[in-house]
Amino acid sequence: MVIHFVNPKVQASITANTWVVSGSPQTKNLQDLLPGIINQLGPDNLINLKKIAQQFQKQESHTVEEDDDDVPDLVEGETFEEAAKDEPSS
Repeated sequence: MVIHFVNPKVQASITANTWVVSGSPQTKNLQDLLPGIINQLGPDNLINLKKIAQQFQKQESHTVEEDDDDVPDLVEGETFEEAAKDEPSS
């Protein structure tokens, strides 16, 4: 996810090393912006974009294989309140 500004306004105070980007932000997936921003990327950014694409592909393959084994199944008819009553108090 990236924050995308349609018509950004940039203000800078170079002596204070401070930059402000203002405007109407939108949260979008990087994939949604890719066709329109490739011509704005330099050679270093293209290399980084390839790395991000590879990480995304790895992440997609892990989420397909991954199960929610660490989350136990719910037991029908039991509630947290009933379980708390059954435990001896310390």
